[in-house]
Amino acid sequence: MILTVTPLAQFCMMLIWALMFNLKMVTDKTFLLSYILMIGGCVMTGMVLCIVYAAVCDHYIRVGRHYTYFEILPKAAVFSEYKGSYTVFGEKTILRRVCVIPLKNYDRAYLDERKKHLILLGEIRIYQGESSALGYHVKDGFPVFDKWWYNEAEKSYKTAGVVRLPMDFERPGRIAAAMDKAKRDFEKIPPKKEYVFKEADIVRKRRELKRLAEEAKYWYDRY
Repeated sequence: MILTVTPLAQFCMMLIWALMFNLKMVTDKTFLLSYILMIGGCVMTGMVLCIVYAAVCDHYIRVGRHYTYFEILPKAAVFSEYKGSYTVFGEKTILRRVCVIPLKNYDRAYLDERKKHLILLGEIRIYQGESSALGYHVKDGFPVFDKWWYNEAEKSYKTAGVVRLPMDFERPGRIAAAMDKAKRDFEKIPPKKEYVFKEADIVRKRRELKRLAEEAKYWYDRY
């Protein structure tokens, strides 16, 4: 808009000022009409360009909001960020950055000096790649990626101690409060009881009968 609309606006203002100061000297109606047409053409061109730019920006904003979100789960938080796209052979590919913050390793969250960015501290796993490959589902309150290598391969992600949320989130303070509440709720979850296998009486009796049968057979063969 700066490179296109601003020069048009300046040219339009110059025409208007020139026409205002020389209106009494202009006697040719054709010359006056050409001035008016140039001014109207500049205004219409600027309006059309503004509408086109607004439509393009709205498209990118909607795409960015679709892939940029913050989700709090019972055992982890997920921050997804839109990182652009590219088109190859007519097929569009979306790029994302996904940060997984396990509540077990989450430390705290605070706002920066301007109260606009939220900063999260803890052991954070950062994944980057195509959006279709970074799909996940929730299992037992924790995100599990659909592609197995993101769950098992340590080289598939980077570990960071801090992550900064962009200004796309209007109320970062509410996210910080929700994270603190999720941390407290996570600490209240009772630990899983380890399953200890206890041999049933019938199994023990079968083993004893088998042992007695083997001893009886050995005794019979011996004597």
